[in-house]
Amino acid sequence: MKKNYWKSAVAGTIGAALLVTAGCSDTSDLGSQTAGDGKEAVLTVWGLSDFLKGEESPGQQMVNEFNEKYKGQIRVEARYMPAAEYNTAIQAAIASNDLPDIYQTPSSSDIRTFVANGHVLPFDGLVSDSWKSRFFEGSFVEGVNVIDGKTYSWPLTGPQLGSILYYNKDVLKQTGLDPEKPPKTWDELIEMARTVTAKGKGDVFGVVFGGGESGGNSGVVNFVNALAAGASPEAAGGFNYKTGKYAYDSKATLDSFNLLLNLKQDGSILPSSFTLKGAEAGIMFGQGKAAFLIDGRARMWIVKRDTPDAKFGLAQVPTPDGSKPTYYYVPVNPSGYMISSKTKHPKEVGIFLENGFTAPIFYERYLKSGVALTPIESINNNKSLYPYPEFNTFMQLHKDLLRVRPDYAVKNAQTAKVVVELGTLDQPKVKPGFNDILQSVLSGTQKDAAGLLKAYNDKLNKGLEEAINKVKASGGNVSPDDFKFPNWDPKKDYTGDDYKALK
Repeated sequence: MKKNYWKSAVAGTIGAALLVTAGCSDTSDLGSQTAGDGKEAVLTVWGLSDFLKGEESPGQQMVNEFNEKYKGQIRVEARYMPAAEYNTAIQAAIASNDLPDIYQTPSSSDIRTFVANGHVLPFDGLVSDSWKSRFFEGSFVEGVNVIDGKTYSWPLTGPQLGSILYYNKDVLKQTGLDPEKPPKTWDELIEMARTVTAKGKGDVFGVVFGGGESGGNSGVVNFVNALAAGASPEAAGGFNYKTGKYAYDSKATLDSFNLLLNLKQDGSILPSSFTLKGAEAGIMFGQGKAAFLIDGRARMWIVKRDTPDAKFGLAQVPTPDGSKPTYYYVPVNPSGYMISSKTKHPKEVGIFLENGFTAPIFYERYLKSGVALTPIESINNNKSLYPYPEFNTFMQLHKDLLRVRPDYAVKNAQTAKVVVELGTLDQPKVKPGFNDILQSVLSGTQKDAAGLLKAYNDKLNKGLEEAINKVKASGGNVSPDDFKFPNWDPKKDYTGDDYKALK
């Protein structure tokens, strides 16, 4: 079973040593595998990961270096697309039977669905036997990225903190507030946002977010979920793993949404927030148009990139009483980069994956860019790679606020069949979705958030029940209890012993 990611420095050091040894032998072995006809094999890579955006990005630099090393044998063409464009492009590629050689799971999709539909190849036999050892323990789980014993992806990053309070120090200072004391409670957030807005005189506001994004990427959804975690972490995010039921109408969620409504009523939100994309909201924040932005781990490096002169800090998202919020993650999740089942160059794809896309030099550059933590612990612990002072706070927030949650796939790998029926556990086909409901109330076209979210819960719970019954009817061994973890304490990592205690 899994161990605590943060408590394995020794294992990480040993893994790093093995990695150096394995990397040397693997490169020479795989390097001899070139296109059988002697021609240069061209591999296409599509993704919506920020690390592929722009020629100076760590992903594109990695591709350029790989192409130089394998010149005349393999050439990789990597393409970044924003989420909405990417999702459309992948669906079109599936329809035309022309998927790129390597591609990322689209938003609101799942590796397991792509495996079930025959769109991907397993990695087995295309990368070396030692390849998996470079990643932290728990990186490959049956029912998640391993299906029927075959491996279909790898954890792209280390743990990712999806909720951070970014505060603009210049804005706070100009407003007469202490630039080193961000709000810790909900009341402090409201009061400080009001103060900034009043003194901003229509030019500077308390809060900005990317309300123009859709689905789970919406700044509205992120804002509400981030606040809800401080009130009741087991209910934040929509699914309660304690009860095995959807919880979009929880008190924590409704209270968090009401706080957002209060900020709007106060006029404390930058008016364009309701149509801004996430990147645009980050630029507004970096340019000093707002004091506070609640966003995920990626916003730090993007603000650094887009507004390099911005002076800002990072802190935990405010909670009702100022206590520490808790966010959760699983060491492996059913999303990532996959190999197309239609690729004409499987051997060359394996070479690129092992010696380019997942090579230590790429992840070192990845950490240096500030994009996120990596799935290689020895690299994360190397402070000489930290790109700027804020990264120390970034790292500490990850350690302080993130905990491992229970994983239904670990409890029963056959739950993967249920998830395939649903699309993802979020059930993206159910409309209107969470973001749609919040946006409708925020805009005033609807009034009853509690009633709408209760109805949404009912639909989702019914959908989960029907999917379980369908899998059972086809011979699958699953039950609603597979999604329920009554012994889960969100303040602690869920361990192997916790899984055993359920039996």
